[in-house]
Amino acid sequence: MWRHRRSLAKGLWLVVLALAVSCKTSDDAKAVATQMTAAASDLSKYYTALARLVDDHAKLERLQQATMNVPFDKQDMAQLQDVKTALQKRADAAQDLANLAEAFTGLTSSTAPGDVSDSAANLGTALSALPQLPGASDATPVLQNAGKILTQFAQERDERKMAKSMEPTMAAISQMFSQEKPIYDSIDRTYIGLAQGIALDLLNHNQVDPGSLMEPALKPFHLASRIPVEQVPDGLKDYAKEQIKSKGDADIAAHAKASDAMESALKDLSKRTHELATDGKMPERGFTVTLDDVESWVKLILQ
Repeated sequence: MWRHRRSLAKGLWLVVLALAVSCKTSDDAKAVATQMTAAASDLSKYYTALARLVDDHAKLERLQQATMNVPFDKQDMAQLQDVKTALQKRADAAQDLANLAEAFTGLTSSTAPGDVSDSAANLGTALSALPQLPGASDATPVLQNAGKILTQFAQERDERKMAKSMEPTMAAISQMFSQEKPIYDSIDRTYIGLAQGIALDLLNHNQVDPGSLMEPALKPFHLASRIPVEQVPDGLKDYAKEQIKSKGDADIAAHAKASDAMESALKDLSKRTHELATDGKMPERGFTVTLDDVESWVKLILQ
């Protein structure tokens, strides 16, 4: 009788231990999914902001024609449209990843497998439709294969199997970002450089009112500048040129920080997804990379 009780107690202890381990794994899976949701959401906004820059670049080309009589190349304009479309599709795919990660957090609930399956299918379709970004290495074959693997375990409730199916997708998206990152940086620098060139030309031709630079002195008294353009002091023009340069340099630096942070976050998530898929747990749960720089730059562009 005593041996039977000891055996029963041992069995109950093993059940409790198994549940504890399962709970630990579940917590790790939710931690990865939560971090992935946040990072993918910011990645979507990052691509949307880049697409906005490309659209603004096209507008600057037309403005340059109107103000400086510089003809724009229709082929270049068509390529800008292709780049904008490619970036917007990446934004859509990143949002699909965020939706999948959010569904993954509740994988054990009754409706979760269906939600995960639908989200996985949407992401797989989005990845398969991603066009190559002009001037970048073609990452689409890797993304298409990752999308196929993703759908294989879409109906599973098993967290580790889902992590294994998400691992190649996360790795492929991280790899694509790193491969295309020089293009992203070039998009930002080219846009800022073109804007600076047009702004300086307009300033040199007395087509810009730099009176706003006097606002810090006049605002406390609710006054506004009214200097005729032809009477603007040379010193104020020099100040305006400094502003054009310094603000442009600051914007380029802000994007550089954002793209670096986004790349680091994707690499970190790829590593954590691999750990969860391989070991069923993560040594660390805290997000080692802050996305503040990404969010600040996105706000600057989309405001």
